[in-house]
Amino acid sequence: MRKKPQKGGILIKTNPEEAINFFIKNCKVIEWKRRTENSASGVIFECTLKDDVESPYEMIRSTDFKLPVKKIILKLVGIDSDVRDDTLDDYKANTWKIPSLSSKKLEQEETFKKEINIQTDIFLKTISYLDPVCPAPVYASIKKDANYALAFISKMRIPAEAGNYPRMTVGKLDGISGAIENGSIPYLGILGMEIADGYENFFDLYYETSEADIRKYENMSRLKILDMALKTGYSQGDFHSGNILVNPLATRYYSGILGNSIIIDFGYANKIPIEKLQQIKQLVSENKLVEALKIFNTLKRSDDLSLSEYPNFYGWLSYNYDNAQKQQMTLNNPEDIVAENQKLISLKQAEETATDERIAFYNDSIHSGERDKYPLLPLSNAVKNSLFEGMLSGGKKKNKMRSRKNSKKGTKNIKKQRIRKSRRICL
Repeated sequence: MRKKPQKGGILIKTNPEEAINFFIKNCKVIEWKRRTENSASGVIFECTLKDDVESPYEMIRSTDFKLPVKKIILKLVGIDSDVRDDTLDDYKANTWKIPSLSSKKLEQEETFKKEINIQTDIFLKTISYLDPVCPAPVYASIKKDANYALAFISKMRIPAEAGNYPRMTVGKLDGISGAIENGSIPYLGILGMEIADGYENFFDLYYETSEADIRKYENMSRLKILDMALKTGYSQGDFHSGNILVNPLATRYYSGILGNSIIIDFGYANKIPIEKLQQIKQLVSENKLVEALKIFNTLKRSDDLSLSEYPNFYGWLSYNYDNAQKQQMTLNNPEDIVAENQKLISLKQAEETATDERIAFYNDSIHSGERDKYPLLPLSNAVKNSLFEGMLSGGKKKNKMRSRKNSKKGTKNIKKQRIRKSRRICL
């Protein structure tokens, strides 16, 4: 029997509810993230564990494998209920507001669950070589009882008062509590995800970093978005710079080059239409990466919004907007396309070299007696299946065990099991 249950790709030393409560209780600081304005439905907080406290989570990524998770992101979301106040107009009935932030929309319960499942799916499909394109979820819940929701926020409030900007962070938490109490947030959705130290919001780096480094991080992010499409079939759908995290000092992700980027926020993620995904795959196979990226400009978000209508947010990916200079741009000159394409190819080759080096390191026979610490790469299906346990109610292993038991009880019980499985809550 395994001693450490797992959830969404993160090793958890206890059950998920106990782990998140322990983490928050032992935070030295909780900070409201100012880029929350970029989130249509949530308010985002960064939680940092005290230095002398053992983390309930361990990482599963490249150079940090099995190191303790000391920092997580919590996204608090207003979830709609079936009960409506007929005295409110449609806009007010579908939004909630707290001081100094723009109105946030209420998400549907199924939409919130879908976001979590998509992020988990993407994490698992890109973890084979310990370089996932997104953080792993560590906790997900919908608090339908207002008292439970308020109690959760109350736990966050204590370490929030110790932060660098306590009035701001506590003010946002109090605002969310007020929205729960007055009913404008019917249910509270909570999504927690791990994040390694050193990752910063890309939006902020545009004001703090040299243009050469900005271009490097943009290309790292372009490759990540392409990689996600090729391995999962998804477009993140909302890839403005506020939904990209960059670690300028990360090593071993690109041979000889510092830095790494990861993608967050999958509320607008969408499957790429088959014909366009085939075009992307064909162009990538021909090393025409710039042309492949231009196809993303023709896609839609999950809410049917066309990405091409908002070049200031999304145009950087397909070379239609320069975020650093804050101006429109065009990349149609064949010579310019070749030059930009070569930059992407060179970075991709550095990434492939780093992956080969990582495989050689983990698969080295000197680690044969420590496969729990140095797993063989690519990760086996057995490992991936164990990482998936817990995100679906009961987990894969438990459901397989139930199926075996039900097979002994006859066809009638098997049918009931299938019905139960189809109705499972995916949190």
